[in-house]
Amino acid sequence: MTRAMLRERERVLLDRLDENIQHSEVISRLASVGEIAAGVAHEIRNPLTSVRGLLQLLRERHDYEHWDIVFSEIDQAITAVQNLLSVSKPTLESEPISDLSLCVEVENILSLFQQNTYRIEFRKHWNDKVTKIRGKRNQIKQALFNLVKNACEAIETTGTITIEHYRKDDHVVLTITDDGVGIPPDIIGRLGTPFLTTKPDGTGMGLAQVYSALRENQATIEVSSVQGEGTTFKLTFPVSPLYSESHGGVPKVSGVKLDLADNIRDFFRINQKRFNELLEQHARTTFQIVSESKFVTREDLLNHAYQITELVLDGLTQNIVEFAQERGVAWAKSDIPIISKLEWFYALRKVVWYFLEQFYSGKDLDATRVFEIAGNASEALDTFIVHFNVSFTKYREDVLHAQQAIIEELSVPVIPLFDGIGVLPIVGTLDNRRLETIDSRLLEEIEKQNMRKLFIDMSAAVITDNIDMNLLDRILMGVTLLGAEAVLTGVSARLARYLLNSDKDLVKRIPVESTLRKALQRAIEEGVKAGVQAL
Repeated sequence: MTRAMLRERERVLLDRLDENIQHSEVISRLASVGEIAAGVAHEIRNPLTSVRGLLQLLRERHDYEHWDIVFSEIDQAITAVQNLLSVSKPTLESEPISDLSLCVEVENILSLFQQNTYRIEFRKHWNDKVTKIRGKRNQIKQALFNLVKNACEAIETTGTITIEHYRKDDHVVLTITDDGVGIPPDIIGRLGTPFLTTKPDGTGMGLAQVYSALRENQATIEVSSVQGEGTTFKLTFPVSPLYSESHGGVPKVSGVKLDLADNIRDFFRINQKRFNELLEQHARTTFQIVSESKFVTREDLLNHAYQITELVLDGLTQNIVEFAQERGVAWAKSDIPIISKLEWFYALRKVVWYFLEQFYSGKDLDATRVFEIAGNASEALDTFIVHFNVSFTKYREDVLHAQQAIIEELSVPVIPLFDGIGVLPIVGTLDNRRLETIDSRLLEEIEKQNMRKLFIDMSAAVITDNIDMNLLDRILMGVTLLGAEAVLTGVSARLARYLLNSDKDLVKRIPVESTLRKALQRAIEEGVKAGVQAL
């Protein structure tokens, strides 16, 4: 090796060492800032929360025209402190680790920026769509969202954002490039520090969260920028262990030694243990989720796979449909999302195909027979997944409709007391939608129960902003038209202000009692007096 080559090699090694030292310094600085920020955030957040609670009590007792501004400002302060705490201590999050595709996450995030497409062109280059990384999905999604948001804001008028995704060895690289205003050189080295920002109204917390999330998920970030030309953020993630093979992409089912058998059914049965191992390997996320479920177990997933395989080999279409419908309902009753079941099913399809390939490999089959075997297997598996999805969706929709019916029924709970007198207790939030439900159902209830007096008790109602008093007036007039008397009880100060501000005539027409108890006591006394007079 020549002296010049030695000097060049020494220079490269020194450059790499310098980069590692700089990266370590950045990580160390951010970690120190994070520890300090976490302590400060804790000390500030607690008294702020206490102050907000005391102000809420004052608001209920004293009317003040600027309460909204006071609460808006203090909520903004609490949010800033909470953001600081979340970026300084990301490990506090209990989010599980799972495999995810950066391409899918970026596509979902870009759908949130559709309002920018009239001025920004988004160019996407997905050079490897299938390789996945492992990390905390929500942390990474928030980081990607902040980077795309910053890129959009860096473009003042019109421009282009280019996003590229590719695999390099055992790493996934994602670059986000904009042709915006760029970042000053003296700022780049300090990016990721909380409250460091170049925006007039920025907080600097977005990039702080990005750096914290990437550090938490073993990723690195490189930034290059030229003022007036644009900025590139380069994110590098280690690939998931399931995708770390040298060929890249989705791991294939290969290299598994299977025992031989004379027929296909025996072949699957004597290799059942290896079948289960492969299924767990290729549906690892589903099995992890199931391990925390109270309704579905690991053994359930393996037994279901075995039953489906038996039905596929037998070609019993009707049995496949019935089993799929039964499993769809059972899965809909559990707390596990359908996407997990789909991952399990696609893993099942992959393993079944591998077993079929291994059994028929080397056998003298013509093309017609090969296509026949493939078609029968595909049709059986597709039949299962179609009827499973239909059954799952129908059950969930039926449950939602039943719940909605119960909610509507409970929205107008007219309680008969005695001799044509009843109570309508309004419990919980009272908004315009709730008033519309009462309006549509109350009159039928009054007619059905032959009410002549109805006490509408508002003592447990939570009055929302911008409630439409015309709807309340319509309800009261409807009761009157049916020959009954409506009496309001338990009117709060908030509702009283709404009534006074809406219509003075409405206030004059509404009979009011301070409490439901007093109203009922008076009704009883009037009933007794009327009975005595009748005698």
